[in-house]
Amino acid sequence: MTRLHTRIVLPVALISACLLILSVLTATSLIGRQQSVAKLQRENLDSRRMSIELDECLTDLLLLLRDRVEDTSRLHERARLHLLEIRNAADEQREIELADELERGFAAYLNQRRTMPAAGAPGHVEGLRDAGSVLETEVLKPCREYKQYNGERIDSTTREHERELLALAWGMAGIGTLGAAAGVVLGFGISGAVKRNVRGLQIRIRDAAELLGPESADIVVTQDGNFSRLHTDIESLTDRIATVVKELQLREREVRRAEQLAAVGQLAAGVAHEIRNPLTSIKLLVQSGLEDGCELGPDDLRIIESEVRRMEKSLGTFLEFARPPKMERRPMELRELLIDTLLLLKIRSANSEVRLALEPGPELNLLADREQLQQVFLNLAINALDAMPAGGALTLAARRVGGRARIEVADTGPGIAAEMLPRLFEPFASGKDTGLGLGLVISKRIVEDHGGAIVAANRAGGGASFYVTLPIHGSGPANA
Repeated sequence: MTRLHTRIVLPVALISACLLILSVLTATSLIGRQQSVAKLQRENLDSRRMSIELDECLTDLLLLLRDRVEDTSRLHERARLHLLEIRNAADEQREIELADELERGFAAYLNQRRTMPAAGAPGHVEGLRDAGSVLETEVLKPCREYKQYNGERIDSTTREHERELLALAWGMAGIGTLGAAAGVVLGFGISGAVKRNVRGLQIRIRDAAELLGPESADIVVTQDGNFSRLHTDIESLTDRIATVVKELQLREREVRRAEQLAAVGQLAAGVAHEIRNPLTSIKLLVQSGLEDGCELGPDDLRIIESEVRRMEKSLGTFLEFARPPKMERRPMELRELLIDTLLLLKIRSANSEVRLALEPGPELNLLADREQLQQVFLNLAINALDAMPAGGALTLAARRVGGRARIEVADTGPGIAAEMLPRLFEPFASGKDTGLGLGLVISKRIVEDHGGAIVAANRAGGGASFYVTLPIHGSGPANA
């Protein structure tokens, strides 16, 4: 019987291996050819896109020249970037020639702009007209030739792609046929290995059951490796796993309760720390008045009032952290909120010699609690002002990203310390000597209650930026 098994298994394994190798080689060859054509197609599409963008830029520039608009520097910069992209992407001889022609033509156009008479001088209008003529004939024309050339290449690669897809389809059909034959051949070999695998699985189940605890049910490994016994073993192991999971969940609840108690203790310690200092000042003033036998003067009363207000402010912050106010959402426009926020900061920014800037972007409608959102932006802006005591710039910018509004609060201060960056939104973590470390925590909670998110990062050129994203009210399909 063993000799017969060997006589069958060895030829089966050899034939199966040959079929597998042939199938893999065929599939690899066909997929490689298809990927090569697809890569060429992507390159042609990228070149076509670059030429279209340059065409649009040159067309806009030509229209501005015809309307006698003087300031076209931004379009010049865009055109240079598009030309650089085209130069880097050009890999065919015709593309390289057209890229050279485009660069020469654009250089001639810029030279015409530099040498033309100044605005208001005689010949200025004619100079604009000549510059437009150079732009149209020496730059726009080869740009469109470049676009047409890439369109022809796309058509050519599309036809080649279709041929490769047809070859791939036939090849996959052949591989399917070989796979079916290999499956039949392998079936004979696999059937003999199933029992061995079942027995090995039973051994692993027994080992897993032993790891769960000595009280788990015994699993007996038999030589026949039948499926009914395996089913019983798996059910026994499943029951034990369910028990262990329940125990883990109970322990997790206990850990969470301990964390909550620790947070309460941390909050109590923070309250005690913030109230102890003002109370000490008040106590010293009162004791001094009692010992000297005289009434407290106006200066002493002002100090007491200031300390009481300080305690009141700290308690208000702690209460807001522990018991957030109820949110009342109403339709609102984001630009108005940002303008009002900057107006509230006007006097303080002037005292700190900080320039305020607003980039409101498009009209963005939100369904939000206006007061709570204003609290978020005021908190971020005041933190930025505190980081720039010697002056700087504070910018609020809003833009649409998909179906969400993205607001950036950027400053030119020293940035966020590396050790503080991962702990910014943790309670009582503050980089300021007088900070409670709750402002950003409250701001994060408000933003998340509105279905948004808030993140922070240091800017490459110096300073820090906070990014707040909020869902747009009534937005349709996402528009980037």
